[in-house]
Amino acid sequence: MNKRPYVLTIAGFDPSSGAGVTSDIKTFEQHEVYGLSVVTAVTYQNESQFIGVKWLTFNEIESQLMALKHYKPQVIKIGLIESATVLSEVLDWIKRNWPETYIIWDPILKASAGFPFHKELHKEIKALVSKRLDLLTPNLPEYTQLFGKEKAQVVADELHCSILVKGGHTTLNEVCDNLYTPHKTVFSVKSQKVEGDLQKHGTGCILSSVIAAELAKAANLESACSKAHYYVKKMIGSNPTLLAYHQNI
Repeated sequence: MNKRPYVLTIAGFDPSSGAGVTSDIKTFEQHEVYGLSVVTAVTYQNESQFIGVKWLTFNEIESQLMALKHYKPQVIKIGLIESATVLSEVLDWIKRNWPETYIIWDPILKASAGFPFHKELHKEIKALVSKRLDLLTPNLPEYTQLFGKEKAQVVADELHCSILVKGGHTTLNEVCDNLYTPHKTVFSVKSQKVEGDLQKHGTGCILSSVIAAELAKAANLESACSKAHYYVKKMIGSNPTLLAYHQNI
């Protein structure tokens, strides 16, 4: 049997396992890659309530990374992180130690229950991620908070980074995710909203984790984004609660 590729999530811990590292690990397992995890924060939350967050320092994050250094993950997905400074330190560490690794950042700017994590990150984002990320996966409100009214294709060209703008926050009956790659035309994947318009906790975490897993298995980016879109759709319809069932969906 061939060894499964390694994929690393660097993200927060959510006790409900609807989002964060434990949700990512479940997603990786369903997509037949071996999931590694580094915790950036301990959140006190569930699928409907956010109480608080304890941030880990970069030194604490680095100690976890050092323990995993010999694995050399093919893809790294970054989620919740305290600040532009910590994100920059994490990216520097990855580039020094795993220079060939594909890096995805899912910019979690607000918890599902409404708690805002970052208000000023947009002031530093371009200088921070330019030529250091391979894929950015904001939803439409996050994209607007980070880049304002700038066209996504222009931003992708400027940052030398692909951008997947997730369409789950639309009020329309059709959900459309748009992928912008540097100096190329847009790729779109769309489908009808799940009946009942259930707003599952952690959909963004799950979608970016599917993309990471599929890329680690050598899928191209368009295929990975398409598979992620439809996996999330099945997950939303897996049950009537705010927490997803991953098995046999």
